[in-house]
This record gives sequence, structure tokens and C-alpha cells, in this order.
Amino acid sequence: MCTSIIIKSKDGHPFWGRTMDFIVPLFDSPEEKAAVPTKIVNISANHIIKSELKDWKSQYAVMGVGPDEGSILFDGINEHGITGDLQVLLETTHDSAENLEKRHLTPVFGEEFGTYVLTQCATLDDVKKLAQKTGLIDRDYVFHGKNGKLQLHYTFSDENGNSIVLEATNNGGFKIYDSVGVMTNSPEYSFHTTNLRNYISLDANNQKATKIGGKLPIEPIEGGTGYGMFGLPGDYTSPSRFVRATFIAKNIDEFSDTEGVSTLYNCFKPFIVPKGISRNPDTPGQSDSTQYWVGYDVKNRTLYLQTPTCLTMTRATLDPKATEMKKLDVDQTLKVNDPQ
Repeated sequence: MCTSIIIKSKDGHPFWGRTMDFIVPLFDSPEEKAAVPTKIVNISANHIIKSELKDWKSQYAVMGVGPDEGSILFDGINEHGITGDLQVLLETTHDSAENLEKRHLTPVFGEEFGTYVLTQCATLDDVKKLAQKTGLIDRDYVFHGKNGKLQLHYTFSDENGNSIVLEATNNGGFKIYDSVGVMTNSPEYSFHTTNLRNYISLDANNQKATKIGGKLPIEPIEGGTGYGMFGLPGDYTSPSRFVRATFIAKNIDEFSDTEGVSTLYNCFKPFIVPKGISRNPDTPGQSDSTQYWVGYDVKNRTLYLQTPTCLTMTRATLDPKATEMKKLDVDQTLKVNDPQ
């Protein structure tokens, strides 16, 4: 149930973030250990990234959030200000290495594709060109000792706030969509943008009193607070989150760069999913929930990460001059300031 949003300050600088919703814990908590221990990862330029298919060298430095094991990232930013993440798309397709090569497409694992793009691309045009030459391989990925294949799609944004979405729905080959600045999960992106047309009448302005069928004025409840948004879906399904996130991102007040991270975080409050809201009957006792929220100050190449058991955040800045990969622990010490 992941969600990503990009917003721009009045100075024109983008702030991009995402929630990572997953069924297994990514960070230790007082009640349970992380099933997939996760850290902040800084990949240096010219670093050889070990792949389960074919190793590659990073052209650019990248920082993001990813498992302690291996080199893949769930999301990240590179030294040129390209940000990106991966989310679940059940409609994703794959093809054999042989078929992809016959189509002149380089086979890659879907799990590694986001990292591959961030380490190779300096612009969104670069991303599009790479996607047109790449296809997802129909082979299981070994992740923490288990074989599997995640169904994924990807969003990438640049330092001007432009965004695209990539979906491998053409027998492993990618379709490229211009983005409205929001991404959630299935269905395909074309569905979400079409579905938005059902909600174009929504308005952030409150409604005034009106007369219905006569002279009697009818006052809206609570003075009309929020009535311009009447009908805005409030559930946690992907289509509803997409509409809600788009509406929020397009209607917030102007904000300065110094307010960027807090404004971005406030946009995400309706999308942080507590445990128990999304239960899977096939896995009793487990529920999909937000494992972390991360916001990226694109101009300063800085991320702010919050885990579900800690109200404070860990901050880290991309080091483009690093000469080796660094993996940083996330501070989960709960800091509360008491009044003096």
C-alpha cells in the first residue's frame, strides 16, 4: 500500500517522499526483530554493484533506503537530483532472457531496476532511454535466503519536479507515462489518471449556504468545512489513495524551502497505515502497514526517515565524494522535548 508524492516550494524546489508499506518489519522494535533489516545506503560513484544477473558499475553516487544485505534500494536520490522508488504493481510482466535479447532489451531483475536507473541516469531523458532498452527477466530473485519475484513499477523525478512512471506491462518491456506527481500501487497508471476524471469537481474551498427547492436557506454542517471535498475517497485502497494524494498535493498552501520537509510530511499523514488496518487472511496475525516514511529535500540531496515506532527522524545527506559504499543505521531513539 505504498504512496509517493512530489511537491514544489514557492522557490521552485521539489520535495519528494514515499511511504513504504510492507507486511514484514524492516526495523527492530521493542516487540519484534526486523525480518529484512534496513539501513540508509550511500553508494559511491564507480562502485561495482553485485547483481544476481550481471554486475555493473555505478556512474553516479546514490543515497537511499535499502536492505542491509546486498546493494538494492527501495528508494533513493542520486548526485544529479534524480529521485525514485519502487512499488507493487500486480500487472507487471516478465520475459525470458533469451526473448528479451531477441527484442534488443537488456534483461534486469525488477528488484534491482530502481537502483540500476539511479546509478546510471543523470536526467529523466536518460531514464526514458534506458527503459526503452531494458526488460524485466522472468526469473526468481534470491532475497534474504528466499526465492521470489516481486511485481513492481517505478517512479522517477528530477530536480525541476518533473516525474515519470515506468511499468513493465509489455512482456517485460516498459511503458512510460508522464506523472501527475503521485504514485500508488495497482492497477496500471493509465487507470489512475483516468479515474481522476471522476473527481475533477472537488474543491478545497468550503461551501456556503444555499436554497434547495424554495426560499429556505440550507446551511452546510459545521459552516461548510471541507464540503468542497465531499466525495473524496478516504479508504486505503490504491485508487483512493491516488485520488486523495493528488488532491492534497495540488491544493496545499505555498511554502518556503525551510518548510519543505514538514509540509511534505503533513501531506503524508493521511497515508501512514497503522498495524491491523489491512489484514491478509492467508497470513493470520500479520497486516500490511507503514514500515517507514521518507522525505527527500532534492536541492540539498538530503533524506529524512521516520520508522513506525519513533516519532523523530533520522537525517542523512548524499556524499558524492565517497569512495566506497556506506550503510548507516537509522536512529530509533525516541526524543521528546519536555517544556522548560
